[in-house]
Amino acid sequence: MNERQKQLFLNILHEHINSGRAIGSNFLVDKYRMNVSSATIRNDMAELERQGYITHPHTSAGRIPTEKGYQCYLDNYLDKEVELNRGDKEALATAKSEEGNNIKNVAKKIAELSNAAVVVAFEKNNIYYTGISNLLTQPEFADFDLIYDLSFVVDHLDEVVEKIFDSVQETEIKIGKDNYFAKQCASILTKIDDKMLGILGPVRMDYQRNLGLINYTKKLLK
Repeated sequence: MNERQKQLFLNILHEHINSGRAIGSNFLVDKYRMNVSSATIRNDMAELERQGYITHPHTSAGRIPTEKGYQCYLDNYLDKEVELNRGDKEALATAKSEEGNNIKNVAKKIAELSNAAVVVAFEKNNIYYTGISNLLTQPEFADFDLIYDLSFVVDHLDEVVEKIFDSVQETEIKIGKDNYFAKQCASILTKIDDKMLGILGPVRMDYQRNLGLINYTKKLLK
């Protein structure tokens, strides 16, 4: 993709992550004050779709990123060393200082801030999870079949964690068909000392912020 198409793709991706809606050419031209016509943007969208980075739902003329598009973003445009904003840092530090198990307290706060589920594995057969209800608020899980798939994931969470516990070392992001938990989901996993911590959500997640939450939590709990 050329430079204009790259920026167009990133605009579509970020707007879709934030809103959950398909993104149209007129909206993009108006919001980003592009010095090109809607027709030019539509042509670029068609080319991005031909290359497999975006697609359009049957119910909308707008576009959403494909799994290939998200993977392209993760491989080429995600800031791996992103710095978490001050408010999120303070929220996590406060959670750590609260009475009780500090990693569980922090996990609950991460689930709240990310609007996703969080899994903590103290050992491969000793897990804690929170925030599953957050997933049910996401439009991706409005379909009954997907709710069933999600419930299956929850029921077998301990089995998945046991399989991957030893292999997860450095922070890794897995999406769609490569995700350990479900192809409709994405996960950001890492090890903190001998414990595994992960965020589990839809493929449409705020990877930049969620990676920041994981990175800062590693520093906070070490």
